[in-house]
Amino acid sequence: MKKKTCRTMDELATVLSRFGVADDPDWIAVVLFVRNLLTRLSIYSDEKKAEIQREVLDEMSKGDLSPARLDEVTAMLDMYIMQTIGALELEDALTQEKRSAVQLVNEMDAIIDSMQGHGERQNRKLDAFKEHTVGVIRSGKNRSFIVSKVREMFQELIIEFKEEARELEERARMLEHSANFDPLLTELHNRRALDAYVQASVLGLRKDNRGALCLMMIDVDHFKRVNDTYGHQAGDDVLHALARIINAHAIQFHGFAARYGGEELVVVAKNMSLHEAELKAEAIRLDVERYDFRVRTQGRLDDHPVQFTVSIGVAQWQPGWDAGTLLSAADTAMYDAKSRGRNRVISHRKSS
Repeated sequence: MKKKTCRTMDELATVLSRFGVADDPDWIAVVLFVRNLLTRLSIYSDEKKAEIQREVLDEMSKGDLSPARLDEVTAMLDMYIMQTIGALELEDALTQEKRSAVQLVNEMDAIIDSMQGHGERQNRKLDAFKEHTVGVIRSGKNRSFIVSKVREMFQELIIEFKEEARELEERARMLEHSANFDPLLTELHNRRALDAYVQASVLGLRKDNRGALCLMMIDVDHFKRVNDTYGHQAGDDVLHALARIINAHAIQFHGFAARYGGEELVVVAKNMSLHEAELKAEAIRLDVERYDFRVRTQGRLDDHPVQFTVSIGVAQWQPGWDAGTLLSAADTAMYDAKSRGRNRVISHRKSS
C-alpha cells in the first residue's frame, strides 16, 4: 500500500466505500489511523509503518467486518503501540551475560516494576484515547474535524509514550553496562563479552578472508607477592591501576579491553599487524613499569611507590584458527614471557 494521505473528502469516501465501512465509525477510525495518522508518527520507521498498514488492510480486505475481527485488528494495533523503544532495549540487554546473579535479580526487579507501572498508565491512556476518539467520531461533525481532532489526541498520546520510553531506555542502558562490564574493573568488559567479541571477530575474518586480528594476553608479575605483602586491597588497587592504563591505550587504537580472569587482562585489536601489536604491547608494558603506584593504608597513600610489572603475550589470528586457539596462542606466549624473566613482551610465531 502506498503511504499517501487522503487529502480530500472524495478520496476518503472512496477508500471507505472500497472496504464497505462508510457507515461504521469504529472501522472508519481504523482507516483514518492507518492511512492518515500512522505516516506522521516519528516513533516508527518507514518499514514498520508499511508493515502495520499492510497487515491491517490485509485483514480488512478479507471482507469480515464483524466485531470479533475489529477486536483482532484493534489488538494488533495495541501490540504495535506498546512495542516502545525502552521495552525493545531491555529485551536486547537481558540477552547479555550478567555480572552477578543476586545483583542482576535486584536490577531486573527494579526495571520490570518500573515497566509494569508504565504499562498500567499506558493502558489507561489508550483506553481513554479510544473512548475520546469514538466520541469524536460519533459526534456527527464533519470528517475534516474528526481527522484533525483524532490526530491531535494521538500526537499527545505519542509524546507521553516517548517520554516514558526515554526513561526505560536509560534504565536499559544501565542494565546493559552491568551485563557487559566486569564488576570489579568497571573500565573493562567481562569474560563472556570478550568471548562473544572474539568469536564474532574470527567469524568475520573467515567470511571475508581478509583483515587482521591480534590479541594481547596481559598478566601481573608476582601478583601473589603483592597480595601477601600488602594485602588484598592493594592487589585490587593494582588491578584497578592496570585496567586504567590498558583501557587508555586500547581507546587510542579502538581496541577491545577485557578481564580474562584473575589478574589476566586482554586487549583485542582489529586490522593490526603482529608487528604493530607488539609495539602497542610494549608501550603498555613501559607505562605499567613506570607507573607511580602507592599502597593505601587506612585511606591514605604510602609515601613510597611500589613497582609492579606485567608480562604480555601477543598472537595474531591464523587461517583455520577458532577463537579458543587465538586465546590459547596468546596465553602460551604470555607464559613464555614469564619463563624468560617477566616484564617483557613475547609474540607467538607461526610454526614453519
